[in-house]
Formats: sequence, C-alpha cells, structure tokens
Amino acid sequence: MAVFANIIFLLILFTIGFAIIALILMGALSLLHVRHKWRWLLGAFVIYCSALGIWQYGLSRPAAVFERQFGFAPPADVRELQSSTWILGDAGHIRLSFNGSRETVQRILKRGLQRQEDMGFLERYNREFSEYFVHEREELIYNKDTGHVEFTWQGID
Repeated sequence: MAVFANIIFLLILFTIGFAIIALILMGALSLLHVRHKWRWLLGAFVIYCSALGIWQYGLSRPAAVFERQFGFAPPADVRELQSSTWILGDAGHIRLSFNGSRETVQRILKRGLQRQEDMGFLERYNREFSEYFVHEREELIYNKDTGHVEFTWQGID
C-alpha cells in the first residue's frame, strides 16, 4: 500500500511540475499571440520528460552513486563497479558492488563503519545512524582474498 501511495505522490508531483511549466509557457505564447499553442505544449512536455530522464540517468550511474555515497570519486583501482538505487518516499536501498584495493576500503571505512564478526574470510563492517531517514544502516563486506566489496545502505522512516 505504501509503494502505491508513493507512486501516486510522484505522479502528482510530476503533474504539478509540468502544469507550472505549461502555465508559464501558455502565458508567454498568449502574450506573443502565437497560434497552435498545443504544438508548443507538446514540445515542452517531451523536453520535460527527457530532462527528467537525463537527470535520473545522471543520478543512477554507478560512478555517481559511488561518489554520492562515499564523498569521493571512484579511484583508479575500483573495477567492475555496479550499483542499484531505489529511494521512494519513506524507504530506500542502495547497493554498490566492485573490486578494489584495501586502501579504498580503508577510505570508505572512515565514514564510521565498525568492524563486526568476520564471516569466514569475509570482513564485515556496519554502521547505524539517522541522517536523512529515521533509521539508516550501512553494511560493507570485503573479501580480502579477491578484493571484492559489497556495500548496502538502507533507510526507512
């Protein structure tokens, strides 16, 4: 039910955003006595949708997700970087997966992640806090043999 409500909220927000643009455009076209206003309105809608798509793509690129999460761009030693992001309303989930050096992992751990009990040859770190959501949790699992890193962030209100 919450996901449905969030989707409705985003659709309303999308509609209000375009309605504002449409009102401004229609006012300007009326002042300029332009005929066939619907063509301009259709063009504005296509540009609006395209801009939102490009913006979303820019935010969801793995390198952008890495930099936003850790505060620095992926160093040269980070390879096979993959990400998934889902933040909607009162919940969110981010996952990053990559191969990297111990130095990169140490730089990430400066965020305050604390070492937990190892799982065999896997080092495990986590941190619980409240910054953007009521409850947020980060977990990093590092395979010291292969250099593979799995990072997850979860937030919920």
